[in-house]
Amino acid sequence: MKQKITLLFSFAVIAFGAVAQHAQGVGVHLNTLDVNTPMVWKNNSGPKTLTGLSNQDLGFSVSYWRNVYKQVEVSGKVNLMFHDYSAIDRNTYEYNNNQIGIEIEGAANAYAFKESNKYNAFVSAGLGFGSYSKKFGAYVPAGLGLQANFNNDTYIKLQSQYRFSLTSSTQSNALFYSIGLVQNIGKKK
Repeated sequence: MKQKITLLFSFAVIAFGAVAQHAQGVGVHLNTLDVNTPMVWKNNSGPKTLTGLSNQDLGFSVSYWRNVYKQVEVSGKVNLMFHDYSAIDRNTYEYNNNQIGIEIEGAANAYAFKESNKYNAFVSAGLGFGSYSKKFGAYVPAGLGLQANFNNDTYIKLQSQYRFSLTSSTQSNALFYSIGLVQNIGKKK
């Protein structure tokens, strides 16, 4: 397991290093993961409400964002999530039995307005891979976001995603929320 994590981390460092010369910005994020809400909605086993923050799992991310065309950015994240990934095998979930999941995620983000606007909304879709409890998995994140712009240098980004699992034996569908601070590091076009 340690070798797999090292390999995954090495890949992330190389990938970020390759784009760092042209990256528009780098960021840090606080994340939450909600696996209960999609299960309840799918099974009709309870009210169609969202799981409270206290019952979600936490994580952290480091990201890069690059503007590739007028109102389109690409982003990449390395996520560290604390969640009971083995619970899927038992079809139960316990909040106090967290394990570490390491993910690499790439996405395309389309904005509603020009980058210089004070507030902006965006849609995103991508592909993610991760190592969870000695198993590898993949998912497709799709979601919405809001961005606050401070002097075209610093941004606060709020994101909400539905993660469609491509490897149901490793992870289930989930809701993913993120708040992050992104800082420009490259030259402006």
